[in-house]
Amino acid sequence: MLFNAVLHTMIIFFAILLVGFVAGKAGVIKRDFMPGFASLVTKVLLPCLIFYATVTGCTRQAMADNLPLLGLAASFYAFIVCVTLALAKALRMPVDKGHVFMFCFIFGNTGFVGIPLLSAVFPDLGLLYLSLFSIVDTPVFWTLGVWLATPRGRRHERHEAADASGGSAHSVRHMARSVLDIVLTPNIIAMVLAFAFVLAEWPLPDLLGDVLSTIASSTSAMCMIYLGALLCFSDFMSAFKSKEFYVGVAVKMVLVPCCIGALLHLTPLPSELVTSITLLSALPTMTIVPMIASQRGDFGDYAAGITVGTLVFSLVTIPLVTFLVL
Repeated sequence: MLFNAVLHTMIIFFAILLVGFVAGKAGVIKRDFMPGFASLVTKVLLPCLIFYATVTGCTRQAMADNLPLLGLAASFYAFIVCVTLALAKALRMPVDKGHVFMFCFIFGNTGFVGIPLLSAVFPDLGLLYLSLFSIVDTPVFWTLGVWLATPRGRRHERHEAADASGGSAHSVRHMARSVLDIVLTPNIIAMVLAFAFVLAEWPLPDLLGDVLSTIASSTSAMCMIYLGALLCFSDFMSAFKSKEFYVGVAVKMVLVPCCIGALLHLTPLPSELVTSITLLSALPTMTIVPMIASQRGDFGDYAAGITVGTLVFSLVTIPLVTFLVL
């Protein structure tokens, strides 16, 4: 049943993704509209979906029962960092390129793929699982992830610039701004508000619930249309020319999720929680990774190829992982 549900969801996603791809080819969606499209999805639609689905589908007891997911998320990141580091070493990749390779295969696309997928497979608790996972995911991304995207030489330049412009005081101010950038994102704010409503057991006003329900119902489709247009405007075929891409897909998107699912099934954890963490570990590369890689170093195009390539492969690998272990 679960395999059928995941396969059905991925087929729907693929069909809507094709709509976005065709819209891009036909000029209905233009390349210069993509940043605004992404902002609409990430700053309005996804936060509304997170808030609405969590408040209406979660209880205080369910939140308490699923707190072990925080530990699972931390363990997953410790494990996947070790795995991707070992892969980069085994493939004899240059250090900076190897770090970007790790960056791409450590962080999954929880926003554009994870949220629609979990909300479709588990309408009641799926986004609670993702919200708890994001408590670990977000700070790890904006610390370790950004560090991996920054070439070694530029790290030294940044430290020297910080020393020249004010030393420790400048560093403290920069760190404070970075923390605010992490905390004050729409998705995090939506999560915090949703947790407050659930813990306080506040009812959602009917009118507000109807508005959010209407917005939430369109979010998954908008995510897939955006990703389809991203495929249209990206040179994702370049990713298929590198051997490390196939190694990364096989290990991170198939082998690692299968191992996680098989091991967690031996524990007394709820099956829905096990399925959710397994699916989250199988996600394609986070869409924002190429942007960070471009801003911090010279591997933006390389990261973009991996990001779009893993999205294409995920249409097969996610159902495959579900079939093998869930």
